[in-house]
Amino acid sequence: MNKEINYIQDQWRKELLPKTDCILFKNGKVIIANIYKLQEPNSKKSKQYWIPLCDTTIDSLEKYESDIWTTVNIFHGAINHGDEIIVFGDGSMGHEGFIASTNKNGDLNWAIFFTFSNPIFSAEIKNDELICISELETKITIQLKDLTKISIETKY
Repeated sequence: MNKEINYIQDQWRKELLPKTDCILFKNGKVIIANIYKLQEPNSKKSKQYWIPLCDTTIDSLEKYESDIWTTVNIFHGAINHGDEIIVFGDGSMGHEGFIASTNKNGDLNWAIFFTFSNPIFSAEIKNDELICISELETKITIQLKDLTKISIETKY
């Protein structure tokens, strides 16, 4: 177990996260998500969904694809929440964003990577919900007591 934890922390220190819609935990556990968008009938509006698909591990992902990592950039600003610090930013492609929880030493607790959000520019916590706003004003709400409960509101 320590091998996986050290590997994940090394990747995090190199500013790398898996480049797929997922939740990564410090022990190497990964929850892969399915993202889809439905167009509202007779409207230009659509609703986007983030649905947990399956549990896996970093080892399993790397078994089939060695190039699963992408560079992330942490923007200035962070949120202190109990014993953790919430940081956010973008991936190496313009349409990517992420949010992550670290301990006071900067070690990763968990991270959620989004391939659709564009950079996450701000975040706040209200009533155990982590509310993230992206560059395109996409609002992503994450339930802190169950990270798999994610809702998305888009302007388009």
